[in-house]
Amino acid sequence: MQNRLIAALTSRSGLGAMLLFAAAAVTFSEVSRLRLGTPASMGPGYFPALLGGLFVLFGVMLLAEGWRNPGQRVNFGRLRPVIYLLGAIILFGMLYPVLGGGIAIAVLVTVSAMAEPGRSWQEIALLVVTVIVMIWVIFVLALGLQLTMLPPWIRT
Repeated sequence: MQNRLIAALTSRSGLGAMLLFAAAAVTFSEVSRLRLGTPASMGPGYFPALLGGLFVLFGVMLLAEGWRNPGQRVNFGRLRPVIYLLGAIILFGMLYPVLGGGIAIAVLVTVSAMAEPGRSWQEIALLVVTVIVMIWVIFVLALGLQLTMLPPWIRT
């Protein structure tokens, strides 16, 4: 029973169902702040709530299909690059406001470069310096954009 459930959830239909359930959760979360109204007098949240319900309905249908026919499993392949790249983007978004662009870009480039095995630390360090200098020259000097490249405690 447990193997069949795992097979159903990792099938193409099962993963599609999980995606639809996630979309429904986001939709219902956003709709919760809006007035629904009635079918005769629809509020701004009526149609999005209906759409969220359709996401759930189609998700259940896909999950049932995955349960009946779990043969089409998805090959996830190598997840290391995806995890490293998503982590690099998340770290950049968290570090930029706190530490400035220079450090955030250095972390972004370093973690992204680690997605590909076999890179040397010297190569990564050269890449970090090159990218930071190029961004500073192009965006700050040439285009005059006000990017905060330094941490707040150094800027003042």
